[in-house]
Amino acid sequence: MTSQSIYSLKNIGLPAISCLDDFTLATRLSVGKIQFLSFASDSLYKVYYLPKISGGIRQIAQPSRELKALQGWILRNILDKLLSSPYSTGFEIGSSILDNAKPHVGSSYILTIDLENFFPSIKANKVYGVFRSIGYNKEISTLFTNLCTYSGRLPQGAPTSPKLANLICSKLDSRIQGYVGPKGITYTRYADDMTFSAHTATKIQKTKQFINTIVSDENFIVNKFKTKVCGTKRQKKVTGLVLSENSVGIGRVKLREIRAQLHHLYTEKKDDYSSVNGILSYVYSVDKKAYIKLYKYIDKLEVKYSDFATKELINRKISK
Repeated sequence: MTSQSIYSLKNIGLPAISCLDDFTLATRLSVGKIQFLSFASDSLYKVYYLPKISGGIRQIAQPSRELKALQGWILRNILDKLLSSPYSTGFEIGSSILDNAKPHVGSSYILTIDLENFFPSIKANKVYGVFRSIGYNKEISTLFTNLCTYSGRLPQGAPTSPKLANLICSKLDSRIQGYVGPKGITYTRYADDMTFSAHTATKIQKTKQFINTIVSDENFIVNKFKTKVCGTKRQKKVTGLVLSENSVGIGRVKLREIRAQLHHLYTEKKDDYSSVNGILSYVYSVDKKAYIKLYKYIDKLEVKYSDFATKELINRKISK
């Protein structure tokens, strides 16, 4: 690696790694250990399959503890310091499904498109291209690619996969925005979930037809069974959140479901506190109004069922 390349990496806050020895010093691992993790990476995954809600199965490739730790180092020290597309809201530091839904509030029509087999669709050469594009030489880019891929593709299960996918999809996002932006159509992407919104049905229908062409050209496949258009007479949902004319939240149905869970916690003397805490934390992050309503409901339950001291066992540390 030239001194200019090293300077460029340092200038953008990335570790200036030009050879294997540099990487061993940075990670405090031996040359032999890193070589083993790189050359034998495909054998260091536990592969299992989960059923998809829409049918079929999803392959999960879970890296070994040592390989996952090294992937974590690459994520923290390199990938997380790179900017993804501004239209990518998933798996970015400080972003959430709320950020993905907010831009579409107030729109009359929503188009949601799912990319089929998202992570496995991204091949190793695309991953290699990311590392080369930011200034790493062929040797190091190959090393990083080996450590971050499984069977020549991005594995769903590795900590580096979501960020790498976002970086690789920057071109896809740019092309899509170049088409929909001038037409007044709003676009966001949360991993493999693409959302478009507009005020007229005509714009959405034309977008639906053209997006397939761009997606195919970028070597992705649209899941036709999970492509949906919501108009003025249907409830609009984006990545699980319900959109209204001027707000976004968990919706009345979800709120009722959580209230029922809280009620069962008291009346049936259940002790599933960790699950409830997780639900309340989620609601707090995406819908503050619903969160306050739920804690007011907990106050009522505490009075009604005062003989069962559940409230103290529910996490009250989250600020209202």
